[in-house]
Amino acid sequence: MENARYAFAWQPVLNGAGAAVAVELLYQSAPLNPPASEQPLVADETEAAANAILSAFVHSGLDSLLQLRRAFLPLNAELLGSDLLNLLPPDRFALEVTSGLVRAMNERCRELKGRGYRFVIDATADDTNLNSLGAVVLLADVLKLKADQVLSGACDALIDEAWGQGVQLYACGVDLPETFAALNDKGFHLFQGYHFARPVQVEGQRADPQKLAVLDLLAKLMADADDKELEAVFKTDPVLSVHLLRLVNSSAFALPTPIRSLKHGFAVLGREQLRRWLQVLLFVLNGGGKDSPLLELALRRARFMEFVLTYRTHHETSLLQDEAYMVGLLSLADVIMGWPMEQVADRLHLADELKSALVRKDRPLGQLIVLCEALEQGDFDQVAQMAKDLQISEEGIMTAQNEAIAWAQRISSGVAESEAESGGEEKPKT
Repeated sequence: MENARYAFAWQPVLNGAGAAVAVELLYQSAPLNPPASEQPLVADETEAAANAILSAFVHSGLDSLLQLRRAFLPLNAELLGSDLLNLLPPDRFALEVTSGLVRAMNERCRELKGRGYRFVIDATADDTNLNSLGAVVLLADVLKLKADQVLSGACDALIDEAWGQGVQLYACGVDLPETFAALNDKGFHLFQGYHFARPVQVEGQRADPQKLAVLDLLAKLMADADDKELEAVFKTDPVLSVHLLRLVNSSAFALPTPIRSLKHGFAVLGREQLRRWLQVLLFVLNGGGKDSPLLELALRRARFMEFVLTYRTHHETSLLQDEAYMVGLLSLADVIMGWPMEQVADRLHLADELKSALVRKDRPLGQLIVLCEALEQGDFDQVAQMAKDLQISEEGIMTAQNEAIAWAQRISSGVAESEAESGGEEKPKT
């Protein structure tokens, strides 16, 4: 791939059941941190933005990774009127435009609607005119509102109008579990925000015993316990053993030979792969599957952090890369366990530098977690600064993100296959 001239991020869009059903694309057409001698001269901002979108989805191959999800694509007036849209299939992209832009370019919007494009009408900026969108609602397939607008009651009449027209309601800025619950109760269909990645600690609630067993197994692995000690834990928990055998035999791991027993699994997987599998199992026990945004986010972080170091050092394996993968996955373990991160790290008996990375987000690995979070939020200014501090190129970041998204979706699909085979009775209750 040539030196990148774009930056992009995508944010999951969830339905009321908490499954990821779409993504919202955020993009920036200029390099994050090019050398001064390579500063681009952009004569046409529309062309630059179009190149960013095409690079993100067509040239990098991410269009094939959407699978059954749509991409919500924010457009300005120039992009809405450009020929770029001829290159984007209507069944994969929904066009996100402001209500003011629909009024100004109504004929163009109707033309695109007739070609099969779905429209996400962004009313988040209409603070003074929320209840008089009128004909704009008639064009909408999805109406986007800010969570705080909805909960304040500022747009109740507009919500009623959208309901009457059969328009889906989409809330952005849903960053707390209680906000998601309140909007779900109000009948919203789609939700964007990282409420699903926020730890919720409930006093007096006992942790799931199978999750505790996995944490303790991870701790034993890190303490270099022998196979007999590990096997003894599985033998006392047959459901955990079933999960092990199903998951490692799934397409997520693509092993050359089926695993027939725990002892065989230990021999074939090896300690490092067994540790990685157990980390994924934490999310499986939490209900993680193909459309689980938490599982996919954790896998993306793990692979992104590992691949950034691979790209930077040009080495395929190293202890630091293994630690980066582990820290990336465990960066959301507090959400899974409902514990403070410090308690999770103590239970795992992590080394001080790894514990510090997870709890305080310092040290190099902790800074990579912060980089992940900035990229997830589409905060390209912070990404640019961190990339400069960490001496990582824009190309390296985008390449790592492409690899992480593809890999996370492949593993998630494999996990979903293994869970589908487990049926109802053997699946652990969480």
